[in-house]
Amino acid sequence: MGTKDDDKEKYALYTEKVVLHPAKKYRWLIRIGKVLLFAVSVVIVATAFMVFLYPRIQSSIEEKNKDKEVVYIKKDNYVFSDDEETVDADILTEKDLKDNYEAAMATLRTKVESVKKSIVAVDIEQPVTDIPSVEKSQTEVAGLVVANLNAKYLILTKSDILKNNQGLVVKLSDDEQIEAEVVCIDDSMGIGLVSISEARLSQDEKNALSIAVLDNSYMVHQGDIVIVTGRIYGSNNAIDYGTIAGITTQYEKDNAYEIFETNVTVSSDGFGFLFNSEGRAVGISRSADSSTMQFIGISDLKAPIETMINHHGIMYCGITAQNVTSDLAEKYNLPSGVYVAAVDIDSPAYYAGLQAGDVIVGINGQSILTIQQFSEKLYQCSDGETMLVTAKRQGKDGYSDVIFGVNVQLKPL
Repeated sequence: MGTKDDDKEKYALYTEKVVLHPAKKYRWLIRIGKVLLFAVSVVIVATAFMVFLYPRIQSSIEEKNKDKEVVYIKKDNYVFSDDEETVDADILTEKDLKDNYEAAMATLRTKVESVKKSIVAVDIEQPVTDIPSVEKSQTEVAGLVVANLNAKYLILTKSDILKNNQGLVVKLSDDEQIEAEVVCIDDSMGIGLVSISEARLSQDEKNALSIAVLDNSYMVHQGDIVIVTGRIYGSNNAIDYGTIAGITTQYEKDNAYEIFETNVTVSSDGFGFLFNSEGRAVGISRSADSSTMQFIGISDLKAPIETMINHHGIMYCGITAQNVTSDLAEKYNLPSGVYVAAVDIDSPAYYAGLQAGDVIVGINGQSILTIQQFSEKLYQCSDGETMLVTAKRQGKDGYSDVIFGVNVQLKPL
């Protein structure tokens, strides 16, 4: 029998003591050290950026934009008509109706002065003469003061008068007129913007002007009593009271507009503005083959007006679409969203691949359900910006999501 020393020699391979390499033995310490080193590096870089680079970048941005003011108009949320509450008129007695009507009219009369302060007249410059005239201008139209930007008053008015090559003026009174400049024209809506310099106005004239409050026209209902002012009954600066006789929706390029039908009669050259019982603007006159005045709801015009003021144009995608209501969804088995009825040839939407029949459900990762929401997102874009449009497209196995990169454009107007 061998000794223990013999066994050690015989099985030397199995009795050899294993010694770990230092790198493996302290592997966890090395890893922790690397993490700490990386964290310290990040902190140093971030600190250097905030201390040295960020102030310079911020200063550069502020220097670039210090003279550039923009107007922001608060937007309103569109509500489907079938979600609105209805009022049971049967519970009102004849006396209640009369009392309510008289109270409403009394309230309206108190708002007239504030309404008149936001209304001016826009006209083609007339030749100066020493001979007084009692005749009123036949080219004069109403204008609504909507903003004060860069020491200029911005005035919304009828587009037709702005296309004339002759000089334009804004009339503050019968004997006071200020030279005006065209800012932007949008023939599709029949509106345009002009500006007058604040420096040309006296302090009394500034005090006599008031910037109109653009209210939520989605809260206007059939039967509401309203104020109408402008060129009505063939007369300038006229004011009348009326009611909302009906409300319809008109779908146009990249947007949809509520149309308010009133009982106020209108001449062929009529143009004016609609105010609610609070004296706030809720509509702009619309040309129509009708004996009564129609108005486009101001809520659907807020985004276009804001873009016209800030960019002197309108953002363009190129779709005609409508909201998928619950009735449409059930009747045609459509998903909720914005149904694309048509796409303009050679438009940004066309080149991106959008097609009629697509249902738009999102913009830049955010869900949308109405064409009003779509247009608001569109008007927030800059010229040439890529807007990511998520749409549901029907295939053999039903609807599937497709994302399109639409390079939207600013159309100078």
